[in-house]
Amino acid sequence: MSNPSFISLSRVSKTYDGVQLVVDDLNLDVSKGEFVSLLGPSGSGKTTTLMMLAGFESPTHGEIRLDGRRLDDKPPHQRDIGMVFQNYALFPHLTIAENVAFPLSVRHVGRAEQKARVKRALEMIELPHLANRRPSQLSGGQQQRVALARALVFEPSVVLMDEPLGALDKRLRETMQYEIMRLHRELSLTIVYVTHDQAEALTMSDRVAVFSDGRIQQAAAPSELYENAQNAFVANFVGENNGLTGRVVNAHEGWATLALSNGSIIRGRCENGLHAGDEAMLALRPERAHIPGAEGTLPTEHDNVVRARVDELVYCGDHHRVHLTLGSRDSIVVKVPNTQRHALPTPGSEIDVAWRHDDCKILAMSARSSAPAIHVSTPPSPSIITTAPAGAN
Repeated sequence: MSNPSFISLSRVSKTYDGVQLVVDDLNLDVSKGEFVSLLGPSGSGKTTTLMMLAGFESPTHGEIRLDGRRLDDKPPHQRDIGMVFQNYALFPHLTIAENVAFPLSVRHVGRAEQKARVKRALEMIELPHLANRRPSQLSGGQQQRVALARALVFEPSVVLMDEPLGALDKRLRETMQYEIMRLHRELSLTIVYVTHDQAEALTMSDRVAVFSDGRIQQAAAPSELYENAQNAFVANFVGENNGLTGRVVNAHEGWATLALSNGSIIRGRCENGLHAGDEAMLALRPERAHIPGAEGTLPTEHDNVVRARVDELVYCGDHHRVHLTLGSRDSIVVKVPNTQRHALPTPGSEIDVAWRHDDCKILAMSARSSAPAIHVSTPPSPSIITTAPAGAN
């Protein structure tokens, strides 16, 4: 039976010293026209995976296919793949038009065809008026657009991007995110995108593959990763998470009960494989937890309620962050919308924190043991406005 995927990495491993695996038995399929991000911390294997796909590194084991054809035995220039780097990699002595034309010239495309394609590519990134300038005369965002045009000008089957927006400031980075998303949509591009920025991956991608220790811990649509992490690593790495630890009291049919370190008993969704007595983590997003409002009461639909001490309040513009402590070791953050209708608690006071059963998930503590190789066919610095007195209990 033929593989329906457009890009296929099958049991791919990479080691540089014959001992330590940088990429460990990795399986990943990407569909034609899909935008897949490889997300993970430094050293997790995501960039090495991209470099093997591009042809700049060779897999130690396994095979890589593009549209059914073996790629791992072909040099980069024979792979029909465009590449966008973080540092742009533009030739400083060439004009913008000459930079964009370079992939065409090495492929021996005729001059007339080169001129027409370069014109189209520069119009696509809305920079035709800068064709005769040098890279040093462009802003960082303009240079990144040129690097993108150069990767697309020869109409590759796949475009690979290695942290392409990492050198840009926040506003420009967000603008370029939407620009890349627009081109992906309008040109039906197949994109594999490496980033360590969770918000970037969640915003731009059809699917995200989360890497840790050279393996994919979970690959799914952004909403699935955020709402339904399969292990503790994914829950902690993707978005913000309150990771409260405890022991499993019981687990049955997708639900588990957890005894927290302060003695509180809570209930939440769980994956198969949890058993009574296991050490586990409660994954709870800060916006899903609630504290009493101006009326001093909690909404009645919340089923998990714990008592906590208010440590500090942090002003973040559109919301406040309420930092609390449960017992002696666990901390929890609650995001409170910045509205006049919500009273804020006093640092040092004790309040109830509540959330729904289905708004949290109980996960095994070990990411690696719970995540075998997977075959898949997707605030600025806040200001602290008040702090609990020293020694408050």
